[in-house]
Parts: sequence; structure tokens; C-alpha cells
Amino acid sequence: MKHIQKMIVAVLVSAAVIIFIYNFTSNSEGRFVKANEPRSTPSTTLTVINNEDFAGTASTHRFDIPAGFGYVKASFKNTGSKHFTFTINEGSTSGTTITSGIVPADGEEHTYFIDKALSTGGYYVNTSSAQGMSGILDVSLGIDVN
Repeated sequence: MKHIQKMIVAVLVSAAVIIFIYNFTSNSEGRFVKANEPRSTPSTTLTVINNEDFAGTASTHRFDIPAGFGYVKASFKNTGSKHFTFTINEGSTSGTTITSGIVPADGEEHTYFIDKALSTGGYYVNTSSAQGMSGILDVSLGIDVN
């Protein structure tokens, strides 16, 4: 009787392994993707500001763009009760404005993409609100617009 139980367990384990191999395959980065889903190479990204808190009436965060990473994605989460504005400036806090916007006070993440390649160098994310603000900032760089 134990021999039959061992054979049943072996068959079930073998079936599970076959199903796993059939449904999933490893991509070149060692992560598993579904076999029937398209495999695209993800864009290379570099996080330069990660979950930085900010508060008050004004804040500034500096980041550098290294060679090869010209595309910027900035994500803001407004955790306060009033909207705030932001600018991304090149070279200094008052340098050429690359982009700007208003982030509503809804607790949601709002993401802004700069769809033209920027030069290497220093950039500044400035946030401000006359009524005070609080939020979280993430900035990532990419090698292409995707």
C-alpha cells in the first residue's frame, strides 16, 4: 500500500513540474514570464530620487543625469490637503525650466514624463505651495522614452 502512495505522490509531483515548465519559462534576466506572453526587453532605468519626503511651503531636490540616461520620469504623491506646483530646472533652482505642473491633493501618484532626451548634468525638482504641502517624490531616468 505504501508503494502505491509513493507512486501517486511521484506522479503528482511530476505533473506539477511539467505544468510549471509548460506555463512559465525563464527570460534572460532570470525572472519568470508566462510562456504565451510577449517578451520584450525592459528599458534600462536608474532611480535617482527614491521616496523622498518633502513638506513646508517650498522644497528642492537635486539629481544628476549621467551619460546615456536622458529621459526623466518624475512621480509625485501629494499627502497634504492642498495642491502644490513643481518645476524641473536645468543647472540651478532658477535655471531653464524643463517642465512644470500642478499636483492635486488627492493622495494619488501623479507621474510626469519628459519625452525629449536631456543633457548630462545637474537638475533640480522644486515644489511649492503657499498654504503648505507634504508629499513623496520619485525620479527615475531611462535610456529611451519608454
